[in-house]
Amino acid sequence: MTRIVLLVVTGALVLAPGASAAARPRYDVPRGYTRCPQAEAWNGFFKWASVRDTSCRSGARFMAAYARAADAGPMPTRVRGYECRLRFWRNADGDVYASRHTCRRKRVAVRFYGRA
Repeated sequence: MTRIVLLVVTGALVLAPGASAAARPRYDVPRGYTRCPQAEAWNGFFKWASVRDTSCRSGARFMAAYARAADAGPMPTRVRGYECRLRFWRNADGDVYASRHTCRRKRVAVRFYGRA
């Protein structure tokens, strides 16, 4: 019986994602969004974009406007009538190494990632 319990616990630990793996960014495209592989801004810092209810070209223009606003200070939460939610990932030293930006204006949405 002890051997079975030990096998089950070991198997669960091996198959379960680690805490560090769960904390890493996932560059996904949610259902209902369109992937925009060519959309980049801020010299390639913002990329991996996807859009909902708009074109990739419009999403790329928004990302460029967002980059201009971010250049002046901290990452903005409002740009061109869009409200943005930000998610940051930090390394062991506490430095930000990636971010996800989800910006919405009514039904239109632009999602993109920042990566150093």
